[in-house]
Amino acid sequence: MFNPVEFIRTRRFQLREHTDEEIETFLQQYLQGHVQDYQMSAWLMAVCCHGLSAHETATLTRCMVESGEQLQWSSSLTYRVDKHSTGGIGDKVSIVLAPLVASFGNIHVPMMAGRSLMHTGGTIDKLESIQGFRTDFNVAEFQSICQKVGCIINTTGPTLCPADAKLYALRDVTGTVWSIPLITGSIMSKKIAERPNSLVLDVKYGVGAFSPSRDEAQQLAMSLVATGEANGLCPTTGFLTRMDHPLGWATGNWLEVWECIRLLQGWQDNATVRQSQALIELIVHQAGEMLHHQDPTASYESCVVTAYQQLKSGQALSKFKEMVEAQGGDVTAVTDCETYMTRTAPVDTVSFALRARYDGYVHDINALEVGLIAVALGAGRTQASASVDPWAGMRFRCQVGDAVRRGDVLVEVYHKSTLAEAEACYERLYQSFTIAAEVAPLPPPILTHRVTKDGTKEFKMVSLEGL
Repeated sequence: MFNPVEFIRTRRFQLREHTDEEIETFLQQYLQGHVQDYQMSAWLMAVCCHGLSAHETATLTRCMVESGEQLQWSSSLTYRVDKHSTGGIGDKVSIVLAPLVASFGNIHVPMMAGRSLMHTGGTIDKLESIQGFRTDFNVAEFQSICQKVGCIINTTGPTLCPADAKLYALRDVTGTVWSIPLITGSIMSKKIAERPNSLVLDVKYGVGAFSPSRDEAQQLAMSLVATGEANGLCPTTGFLTRMDHPLGWATGNWLEVWECIRLLQGWQDNATVRQSQALIELIVHQAGEMLHHQDPTASYESCVVTAYQQLKSGQALSKFKEMVEAQGGDVTAVTDCETYMTRTAPVDTVSFALRARYDGYVHDINALEVGLIAVALGAGRTQASASVDPWAGMRFRCQVGDAVRRGDVLVEVYHKSTLAEAEACYERLYQSFTIAAEVAPLPPPILTHRVTKDGTKEFKMVSLEGL
């Protein structure tokens, strides 16, 4: 007879590792109502305090996967690869990455994403800023669109990993959200249930990330990679990336989609996409990793260059248009942004240009502050049930390292005219900039380390100069 109290004591006093059968039984009995919320809460707190081994974490994750439906793909379908980011300010990588990789034709990208969380935006909220865009397809519809188009970005839905939804709701109200094994189980269970062949992870650290320090991000990345590999996602690769400044020139839902479309259209002169440079570097290095997973005989460096050239050429735009159309979105948003914005922008949306008060150089734009201000403007949510304003956000006119003159526009702010705290947001946003007379050093490389089953190594980015 299984004794949940003894199971909890085992973790509370670190008597030994849980067996696979014990973890399976405890989770099953919780889902069936035989283990109570207060008992699960006690175990979750014990895990927060004492952790789980890599094997226990992998087993917990597998049990969460098996609590719901798992995708079954046709054997004739080409290689499937997905990507997950731990979230940041202006992180719109997935919106470009999925159609870019799918545009090569020999890879499918079935991607399930989330909504905004605290100060970070959500890919689903961003895509839903395109009128009509659906992200609530069931499993059969999800697979059908992915097979036809080559990529899809959707919410997880209630049938995949119901154990995760129930556990997260409990963790949210018991102070047990921050635990590397529990975070790993929550993230990886949904990815494993998709049944891709492999996975790429973007684990962020810095002032605008959930992991402030690189060491903390590295521990999480190592746990995610080990759990993916143990559950058949081979390879699972993680990148450690900086999140100290907003990524790209847009923060906010539609504004970020607009920046993505501008990139997908391609460019001739690299100077025209200078403000999106860090974003482009993240996209093509992660795309290169996905291409390398599909064809390990090709060098990683050549895969990154191939991805960059495909993006720069504009050839991925048609794949994004296909995805938008298949998911019910207004394709005018892709084919004619200006007309779409004129036709759909709410009449009560206003803009304000925040200007430099003196000459100098931009040394910092605090990502955390920008994220919190975006939430205050309406672009994010403070409660899971709240709605977001798709048009609220910020368009940055400068980046860290730039010289500015007094009166230059630093950032354009968009929000509803009824926003009571608009003036306070403007001042707070200005204070998020650090402008000094001394020349600012260029930001360090955005990708710093690569994490695989073999360990963590410093990462040297592929040069895109002259391409």
